[in-house]
Amino acid sequence: MTIDVREKISEWLTGNDTCFLLGAGCSMCAGKPLIGKLTENVLNDADAKLKEHFGTLKGSGERPATIEDLINYLVRYRDILDTITNADSHSVSVGEIDSWLTDIKRNIVEEVADDWETSSHHERFLLRLRGPRDRSPRDIFSLNYDTLLEASLDSIRLPYTDGFRGTNRGWFDSSTFNEAGAGIAFRIFKLHGSINWTRDTNGCVRRGRNANEDSADEPIVVYPSEQKYLQTQYGVYETLIGRFRSRLRISGVNNCLVVLGYSFNDEHINEAICDAVNANNSNLTVIAFVGPEKDRSKQDERLSAFGARCDSRFNAFIGDDQTGTFIGHAVDDDTANAVLKGNFWKFENLVDFIAGTTV
Repeated sequence: MTIDVREKISEWLTGNDTCFLLGAGCSMCAGKPLIGKLTENVLNDADAKLKEHFGTLKGSGERPATIEDLINYLVRYRDILDTITNADSHSVSVGEIDSWLTDIKRNIVEEVADDWETSSHHERFLLRLRGPRDRSPRDIFSLNYDTLLEASLDSIRLPYTDGFRGTNRGWFDSSTFNEAGAGIAFRIFKLHGSINWTRDTNGCVRRGRNANEDSADEPIVVYPSEQKYLQTQYGVYETLIGRFRSRLRISGVNNCLVVLGYSFNDEHINEAICDAVNANNSNLTVIAFVGPEKDRSKQDERLSAFGARCDSRFNAFIGDDQTGTFIGHAVDDDTANAVLKGNFWKFENLVDFIAGTTV
């Protein structure tokens, strides 16, 4: 790997105006399941009736249905049953759906829960991002439910804010993001919620160590498709996605979004990125390291179409140098091939390359 490639990647990742979007692929190195495996595990012990409902669903685009699609479907179905005078002709009741939703959410928590475990990959990544002269916090937007980021920041003693005040039963207060001064190294925005968030009986969103420790509260895991439902029930989501949109529109000359471990299959996230790129006076450039899918041609077609909507400022390194593709204009072909050779869509490979193999 040439020094020019190392310098280019370091420039993207450590620039003063760089923020990050992390998806499930960044947690695989710590043993967390991707959405397909999570769906399989959560539905493993589900009753036959629920599995039958799931079997009728289709995912968006070319992807198969997931546990998130199932929850969105159940929420929609529940809303329908709640608005008709006689639901006897339906094979499922509101109570049954509520029971399914509760079980599914708790099963997700159990699958993803880590009891505040850290990750050496995340520790090295975070340490590398924080330069000795940095005076303002770096923004990381995460789509993951796990607490690897928070636990790793605690482990390496880097101060951060995640939108909560307090400690064991902290409460959500978005103004903490505005108060982040020179002493805060990172601002963490959990766009899809977290396994250790709960809603108390007064409707306040709380943060603890483990959502399952307080059985009186319901784990909050946010599912993006049902925006109206989410904005009504979980105002935290509306606040966080708003912060994401605003951050992508900052006026920094070298404003850059680095995307890791995300497959670009969530339309609400894609739209936020595309809108920001095309906003008036936008300087946003997107650099994404994307894992290869089974149908590579369709993946290239989908991401090329997305890139075309992003005014030539979307750059994606997909897979490796053998079967991978570079979409974009940020580097020349030789440099793109050199980047692809590093298999940087694997989070651990990227971390080893920019930060070494030890903390």
